[in-house]
Amino acid sequence: MKIGKAEVTRIEEYHGLGFPPQAFLPDWSDAAVEKHLQWMVPDHYSPNDGRLVGSIHSWLIRLPNLTVLVDTCSGNHKNRPDSPFFSMMNSRYMENLAAAGVDPEDIDIVFCTHLHIDHVGWNTRLVDGRWVPTFKNAKYIASRSEFELLVGEEQRLADNQHMIIDTIQPIIDSDQWLLVDTPHHICDELYIEESPGHTLGHCHLTLTSGGGKAVFTGDIVHHPIQVHFPTWNSGACAAPDLAVPTRLKMLEGLSETGDWLMPVHFARPFCCRVGRPINEGFECVME
Repeated sequence: MKIGKAEVTRIEEYHGLGFPPQAFLPDWSDAAVEKHLQWMVPDHYSPNDGRLVGSIHSWLIRLPNLTVLVDTCSGNHKNRPDSPFFSMMNSRYMENLAAAGVDPEDIDIVFCTHLHIDHVGWNTRLVDGRWVPTFKNAKYIASRSEFELLVGEEQRLADNQHMIIDTIQPIIDSDQWLLVDTPHHICDELYIEESPGHTLGHCHLTLTSGGGKAVFTGDIVHHPIQVHFPTWNSGACAAPDLAVPTRLKMLEGLSETGDWLMPVHFARPFCCRVGRPINEGFECVME
């Protein structure tokens, strides 16, 4: 995808069956989604399997003088005892990055919308038994409040304890973290803003170039059915009362501008535009 002077490429870690819908979206109703099955099946929902279809991917943004990677998926060989789906993965992520014509050394900025295990995993990789930064020339940008929360009270979760050891601490040791307060400009084209709800320190990134615009939304929206039902939170939202107004504000804005919504878990075609309001939600326009 070309947006002004920027080239945007999806780097895949996983694409396929995900969680059962009622387990992931507690407000899911078979009756409510029945009229949406015509576009959901088979790309976004598999009734035969009783599971949603989704993706885990990064967005690679190449500007003339800057290469940015947005979110870094789950990573390979990482022990996640609380999350078997993400544990000890063995994906072709690095090969997919190479197929896009990018070496790890080419990445200037890694931006983590938030610090969940499926958004920071490839921050590091296992080399000769040690966890080392995957992108040795990059600054890793995250919200200061998100970072402080993770290394504080959320250490009680086993997954977070493991993640701090194998994914966070090596970046601290290499002095590559750049913790920012929001709003924050990475450069003229890239702007970080807070979007709390999924986590309290969650942020999103807006790309503006040559009259085009795209918003990299992290986990503000997980699945395209939430465009139609924006009050449906995922079960992983830490602050549900904040997640809904954040999602509504984002979708309302994109509905008015027609700019691209670039999430990290939508299945094919992986991004969309937000159309006119319909009932309690919006039209999800996939091209």
